[in-house]
Amino acid sequence: MASNGTTHETGQIWSGAGKTQDELMLKDECILVNYMDEVIGHNNKYNCHKFVPGQPRGLLHRAFSVLLFDHENRLLLQQRAKTKITFPLVWTNTCCSHPLYGMKPCEVDMPDAIAGGDPKGVKAAAVRKLGHELGIPANELDASRFKFLTRVHYWAIDVGTYGDEAVWGEHEIDHILLYRLNAGEKLTVEPNPEEVEAIRWLGSEELKEAMNGKGDMPLWSPWFRIINERLLDVWWKDLDAALNTDKYVDVSSIHRFDTAPEFHGGLGNAKPVLEEVAKAEVAALKEGGEDQRRKVVLQAEHEDRIVGFVGRGKAEVADSAGDVKQGGYGKVPTHKNSKLDQLMRPLEIVSALRLKCTGLLENNVKGQTDEDVEFCDDMLGKVSRSFAAVIRQLPTQLGIDICVFYLVLRALDTVEDDMEAYKGREAEKQAELISFGEKRLSDPNCSIKGVGAADEKTLVENFGRVARVFAKLPEGSRQVIKDITDKMGAGMAEYVSADLAQGTVDQAAYDRYCHMVAGLVGEGLTGIFVASGMENKDLTGQGERVWPFCADPHTEPANLGLANSMGLFLQKTNIIRDYLEDYVDGRAFWPQSVWKSYACSNDLGEFALPTSHGAGTLLPVKGGEVLAKGVGVQALMCLNHLVADALELVPDSLEYLERVQTPSIYRFCAIPQVMAIATLVACFDNPLVFTGVVKIRKGLTARLIVACCDGPNAVHCWFRQFAEEILAQSDTCVGAGGPVGKRLKEACKRILERTEKRSQNWSGKQTQKRLVLGAITALAVSSVFYGKLQSHR
Repeated sequence: MASNGTTHETGQIWSGAGKTQDELMLKDECILVNYMDEVIGHNNKYNCHKFVPGQPRGLLHRAFSVLLFDHENRLLLQQRAKTKITFPLVWTNTCCSHPLYGMKPCEVDMPDAIAGGDPKGVKAAAVRKLGHELGIPANELDASRFKFLTRVHYWAIDVGTYGDEAVWGEHEIDHILLYRLNAGEKLTVEPNPEEVEAIRWLGSEELKEAMNGKGDMPLWSPWFRIINERLLDVWWKDLDAALNTDKYVDVSSIHRFDTAPEFHGGLGNAKPVLEEVAKAEVAALKEGGEDQRRKVVLQAEHEDRIVGFVGRGKAEVADSAGDVKQGGYGKVPTHKNSKLDQLMRPLEIVSALRLKCTGLLENNVKGQTDEDVEFCDDMLGKVSRSFAAVIRQLPTQLGIDICVFYLVLRALDTVEDDMEAYKGREAEKQAELISFGEKRLSDPNCSIKGVGAADEKTLVENFGRVARVFAKLPEGSRQVIKDITDKMGAGMAEYVSADLAQGTVDQAAYDRYCHMVAGLVGEGLTGIFVASGMENKDLTGQGERVWPFCADPHTEPANLGLANSMGLFLQKTNIIRDYLEDYVDGRAFWPQSVWKSYACSNDLGEFALPTSHGAGTLLPVKGGEVLAKGVGVQALMCLNHLVADALELVPDSLEYLERVQTPSIYRFCAIPQVMAIATLVACFDNPLVFTGVVKIRKGLTARLIVACCDGPNAVHCWFRQFAEEILAQSDTCVGAGGPVGKRLKEACKRILERTEKRSQNWSGKQTQKRLVLGAITALAVSSVFYGKLQSHR
């Protein structure tokens, strides 16, 4: 469970006695913080200190450094033991370690404790570790005498110990504590050989000589170098004031330093970042105060994390699992199957050839004499590769109606998605979305400048041409398109100022968002089908799913039917698949009430970290071709939870399809639905969801389109096959033994019950076809080899 930044009053009594460094790395839970030192969760020391691609600076966590002086103002230094995993054998300050999550007494300090200059959790941790490392009994220390001065944010990779591909390091916000012994006061100091190699008391000048290379103390910790070079000298010269007054106390600042170049690089190729953040922080504080400072710092942290994700994706995925996705950020990797894998599937190759060569999906929109209709058809092909073909195969007038509907919503979506054009002008963006149907659809000369990119930019700049075609549509279609545009625009406006960096708030908000952007589309399409006279009103019927939210929070609950469920199934599948892309974009949709129940922190990006809960474990990816590093069981548990939630919509989708009467409309509706369940199966229990976008094979896409053209029995057969695939894995997937596994099984069984009769009729015919196609393929392959054999003779 995530800590959600709360203080825990109960916990374990910590003891490091008899435990190895490896055991402590896995047992101890560090306190995760953001760049503002706000608690966001916890994770074990192993994961926090792992510096790898995708996590080049480990996980930022809270630390402390004790500077213990005797009554003569000499500083006690320690040499870290050779068994220490990070920075062994370096000399450093008296004690440097971490406050831990789940301890008793509690070691998690909230902002008010730090702001008040009395972080009792850090002080309790200092007493605990001084005992563990140096053998100083707790009863010989007075926690109230620790003087908290300030915080230092730094990172360093232990390249000196592990070389250029080092994977261990420190990334900490270090709380500095001073303590001085009174005259005549004695401490029992018995260093733990597992922690400390040696100790020395040095005066100020002696320390300077030692750190300048004079003597037998050549190696120094990167954090103590920073403390000594930037802060310590001033305090030491005025130690009485430093300890007994607030002259040097700074509870508001977090001093940020990149360490020396010798501590950069490593396996994650980490580069300097903190001193640039510090400069931006100072400017923001001067310009807009504390709120602006926090905003700038957290944005810099988010961008730095994205750089880590992207760097990991390109390095590990591009060659073996796909290419970089185009559109959007153009940064997130796309996972695809290899060409060899595709060539080993002859039925998919045959389907692709059939689709390409036989004109299975006709283009009934092409060849119109109206130049504006021709523009709309051309734009449809540019802004939608997936929907263009299924729209064009509809009867001509219906195809034009749906084409315009799609382009109107795509233009509306372009306005919503543009995070730069309306930056600082959110109210103007909201007004644009709300009035889009009334203002833009009725303007034959409409042109929206400076919004969108690439083909979408061309669409909104020339939207008047779409509006002119809209004006010529049948009245029934115009009414539906206008109504849905108004509702969707109003719904989108609700989210303009919403903070979606960490997803929607809860399940209801998640469902509501999906309704606004996809459920309404399903309802609109259904309205156009009925208005055309090609379908009857039965298509607008109700389904199994009960929705707890309202179309308008201020009115009665909406009458949400099968069409809404169908739209939500598509949208939820896309949201599951696009986890990383949406997080990178800063507008994510996984519901917080779901993912926070599985995460260790309050950051949705946690699941994309290569050490996410898994302590670097390797989990096999479907097909066995690639290994996703470190994606652990909690991330996959959350993924499978959302897959089950989406899968529960399938019975409504199937019922909707069963009510469709017109073959071309059936194909139009069935193709996206069967593609969605295929994508859902590809994402299910798959760690690659957290490292890029998972795509289904192009050959499988072709085969599914062909099946939809073959009719309802074929579609039911495919739904059944995909449900059987998930059901077969539901006993071994992550979460199989709990509520998630139960939901998956129940959803699959309902799909199997609904598809049993029609799929059986189709299976018998397909068996015969496979035998024939298999024979033809075998004959073709034999002919090729025979021809090559003859040519070599």
